Amino acid sequence: MVVPAGYIEGFVCTLKTCDVKLWGYIHYQPSMIGNILFLVLFDMIAVAQIFLGIKYKTGAWVLCMLLGLAAESTGYVARILMHADPFSRTYFLMYLICLTIGPVFIAAGIYLCLGRIVVIYGDHISRIRPQNYTFFFMGCDVISLVVQAVGGGIAASFPLSNQKMIDLGTHILVAGLSFQVASLFAFLVCSIEFLIRVKRNPDKVNPEYADLYNSKRFKTFLGSIFLATVCLFVRTIFRSVELSEGFSGKLANNETQFIVLDGVMVTLACLCLTLMHPGIGIGKKGWKHAEFSLVPGRDIVRRTNYVETTEYVTPNPKIGKYRPNASYQERTSTEIRE
Repeated sequence: MVVPAGYIEGFVCTLKTCDVKLWGYIHYQPSMIGNILFLVLFDMIAVAQIFLGIKYKTGAWVLCMLLGLAAESTGYVARILMHADPFSRTYFLMYLICLTIGPVFIAAGIYLCLGRIVVIYGDHISRIRPQNYTFFFMGCDVISLVVQAVGGGIAASFPLSNQKMIDLGTHILVAGLSFQVASLFAFLVCSIEFLIRVKRNPDKVNPEYADLYNSKRFKTFLGSIFLATVCLFVRTIFRSVELSEGFSGKLANNETQFIVLDGVMVTLACLCLTLMHPGIGIGKKGWKHAEFSLVPGRDIVRRTNYVETTEYVTPNPKIGKYRPNASYQERTSTEIRE
């Protein structure tokens, strides 16, 4: 961001007194219609996620998605406010940080699914324990989140006259985005590698979930996870390139490209993860039974068996004799395996 000629620190610009292309934090007035549309979509998706989360009891997933959707909604509220005041540092900071870190939480939800997918097909097929996928990629998410938040805060908190600190914040922000690109790419590679191992070892696949992983809904769920990840991957590459040019670069000041490569990509990812919610794709029982231990070096093993139970009933109390009535109850045992 280059300091305009005649810049006076502390002077408050308005659309009547200043040229947005010269003095605005972004060199255009954000579209009201476009940004309101994204805001409504993200709010509707959030409501759907809450409903599905309660229905299928996917608590951790809902938390990740709602944090991401809340960040996206806040970012688009800021862009709507910037339509009337593109010179506001507060609105710019809200927009920059929220729309930068929002997809980090959405990616975290996706990472939660891979461990369960591994359990469903059989964790013995995977090179990596299910919980290690979660630890690694969630850890990458936290690092990316912190770096992006720090970089965005530094870049947007200093006045235009302090170009050195603005550039430093921008470089830190780009580093966080680049790290997120790398983690998403690694996730795609690990996911594809595991599915290849499943295809090559059909005799080793866990028969307990055969009805599930052979179903169309589960395969559609896998496709949705893959498409959502690709959308976030494309979006993150775009933001990395955009911000590497600085806030005065062409990409950072092109709303059409921002809408297509950020807004649309994140919206598509969220729609995929809502229309094929893990509760729909895996099912309530599948999501619960495919849990894995978060303790390093341990796995949760669930076994279902049928135990014969006997109830003594009498059709006529006057007779005084009881006859046995055998029935079977399904019981699921949980074992922590070292």
